[in-house]
Amino acid sequence: MSTAAKEIARHWDYAESTLRALRERGLRPTPELYHVWFVYYAQENPEILRVIDAVQASGESLAEDDLLQLYYRYIFDRQAADFLQRGMDDFSEIVESSDDCLAAARNGLQDYGALLGRSLGALEDPKKAKPVLGKVIKQTDLMQRTVDKLRQRLDLYLGKIAHLQRELEETRERSYTDGLTRVANRMYFEEQLNQVVSEYDRAQRPEPFCVMIVDLDQFKEVNDRFGHRIGDEILVLIASMLKANVKGRDIVARYGGDEFAILLPDTPIADAMILAEDMNKRVAAREIKAKQSGVSFGQMTISIGLAEYIANEGASKLIDRADRALYKAKKDGRNRSYAA
Repeated sequence: MSTAAKEIARHWDYAESTLRALRERGLRPTPELYHVWFVYYAQENPEILRVIDAVQASGESLAEDDLLQLYYRYIFDRQAADFLQRGMDDFSEIVESSDDCLAAARNGLQDYGALLGRSLGALEDPKKAKPVLGKVIKQTDLMQRTVDKLRQRLDLYLGKIAHLQRELEETRERSYTDGLTRVANRMYFEEQLNQVVSEYDRAQRPEPFCVMIVDLDQFKEVNDRFGHRIGDEILVLIASMLKANVKGRDIVARYGGDEFAILLPDTPIADAMILAEDMNKRVAAREIKAKQSGVSFGQMTISIGLAEYIANEGASKLIDRADRALYKAKKDGRNRSYAA
């Protein structure tokens, strides 16, 4: 079966699981509720995964309002931001064009008024022409003041638009950021990965790039032993350590519950392996302590799978290879890095 066929089959599996979840829980198959459960089964958003898993583990059920809150918090913001941004860009262009037109009209009126002023003394019968021209000049001056007021109003509108654009950028940033760890989320990582893949495949002499899949070793046992609050603190700490080890265009993202993905543009596999091994050592050497109490929970280790992109293989195959390398690293004893 081809990669595309497998992808289609997987999405149909998600769809069937989603409809079954809605039916079994007596929920309406609205687009919002369907979207939340589909994202859950596709594991596209770690925060939705964490919330639903925690509720189900407690034996409680998710009400429709709870699911809608998840939708508007983790799904809708991004869609709304993109939609509003397109509208704002169009509106800004219209207003800026209108401002240019008004400026041109104002300059034209100024020239017109100056011309009429110079013409007063050149007319053959100034006694008859002067009162008429005086009124025209007065009206022209009035029109200039009107245009000035319009420009002031447009300046005010442009200021409001700039404020809205800043808010939209903040909304987009939130939609690209993992709510817990404050690194990039899976959606942003996949968008950037697809962009780098596209650039690589189009380039005549592309620069090598790699991806890492990082998994916390035995994290489930940590959660079961110390609780999810401590588990969350550990995720935040590991995320900050991973981010501190990358630079430039490198992207660290939370890819799943306790899994991170790192995109390394302009990086060959040899350099990526050196970085991965350094990450293994730094994380293993760090003592994990609770923020408030300072209680030590010992050391944590990570396993890493790496892969360097091969021309025209696509993002999915690249991730699959890195996943296989990660699986081998876990199987061979954890706290190590393997390349595919």
